[in-house]
Amino acid sequence: MAKVRPQPISWLPWWLRGSIGRWVLRSAALLVVVAGLLAGIIVLSRWAQSRIHDQDRYLFPFANIIVQPPAGIDRNTFLDEVRFHAALPDGPLNILDTELPDRLRAAFAQHPWVERVEAVTIRPPRRIEVMLTYRRPVLAVPWDGTLRAVDGAGVMLPKAASTRGLPVYEGEPRAPQGPPGTPWGDPEVERAARKLGG
Repeated sequence: MAKVRPQPISWLPWWLRGSIGRWVLRSAALLVVVAGLLAGIIVLSRWAQSRIHDQDRYLFPFANIIVQPPAGIDRNTFLDEVRFHAALPDGPLNILDTELPDRLRAAFAQHPWVERVEAVTIRPPRRIEVMLTYRRPVLAVPWDGTLRAVDGAGVMLPKAASTRGLPVYEGEPRAPQGPPGTPWGDPEVERAARKLGG
């Protein structure tokens, strides 16, 4: 009796008929199974994270952030100022919050002493560390009966910034155009500061 060879399924495209087609279908089925498993793992991990998200051991007081403050300011005062300038809500931080590093980077960048946020490092369960580069005063500008310090880019520093030993701007400055942490707004003041900041 002659063997009857199985006929390929006629409605399948030519590239799915025969042994290559079976291999493609098996591979596709395997990919679907793997994708399903990965989706299940992601859903399960999100569910587990939501269950532990608000547990006390993952809540971190803002005042416990490890940071070297600028000269002349203690750490607690500096952190209070960061919170104020960034309008951060009261209450602890959640170290499981995936957006926390970006939010902290943005908050510290708003402080007038901060030139650049170098790094925000979160190490569960109980450590947050922030590394900053601070503005360096280079010029004292007479304004409103006192001297105000500016950095090498002509950015006005906070009122408490020391002007001791700094060269004093000799011209008549225009009024500052913004709050501390922003450029003075007088091209001549900024030019003089850039020369000194060189």
